[in-house]
Amino acid sequence: MSTADRILFWPRLLLSALRAQAAYRGAFALSIGAMVLNDGVWLLFWWLYFTRFPVVHGWHLTDVAALWAIGATAIGLTHGLLGNLPRLADLIMQGELDVYLSLPKPALPHALLSRVHVANLGDIVFGPLVFIVMLHPTLARTALFLLAVLLGAAIFFGFTLILHTLTFYLGRADLLAQQVEISMITFSTYPNPIFQGALRILIFTVLPAGFIDSMPISVLRSPDPRFIALAAGFAVLLNALALWFWRSGLRRYESGNLFQARL
Repeated sequence: MSTADRILFWPRLLLSALRAQAAYRGAFALSIGAMVLNDGVWLLFWWLYFTRFPVVHGWHLTDVAALWAIGATAIGLTHGLLGNLPRLADLIMQGELDVYLSLPKPALPHALLSRVHVANLGDIVFGPLVFIVMLHPTLARTALFLLAVLLGAAIFFGFTLILHTLTFYLGRADLLAQQVEISMITFSTYPNPIFQGALRILIFTVLPAGFIDSMPISVLRSPDPRFIALAAGFAVLLNALALWFWRSGLRRYESGNLFQARL
């Protein structure tokens, strides 16, 4: 296989997964539209709230819109395009990693890119749409938005991967991973200043949602190089830890003895 083929393998794999889901065009469009509508309802709630209380701890409606634009896009990239990430614990418990471990490609990206989660593709549509409509994009602001999305996606990815690889060590960790994931996403969609005391420490450590919900202020409104460096460093550390959990966990993995053909 040539170098070009090796490089193009991963986008081709993702494209193949997208085509498989898009084969049922009606269901594909309906799933994406439903997620866009779901996100839009939440943003409508915040719009109604800010019509009554225009400022919340220094946050305005545009800041919450930025938070949802960044958070939705980041979740769409990690949970939509990497469709097997939210169900990685199931793959481990059911021995379905055998399919990927038996092939010459790296097992983790192969497993994650082999499936897309259509509903979360709606998040990728919703986030940029909100940015364009509500946040007055300029070239500089677009670059900052993309930076915030990449940082958010890296943090979501590393945190989710750690949660699911706990299955290697704890056995049935799928429900725990699902509940903690939901908590992480929930805390990531509320203005940062409303969290105080021990809860604030929690969202910057155990549930690193604080880095996500600080993005609208510390990256978009008033870019803070110290916060950006801290968030980037944390994302790198989190992902390094996640990959260590994955590699160490594979040594504990028990095959499901599944023989499947994969094209």
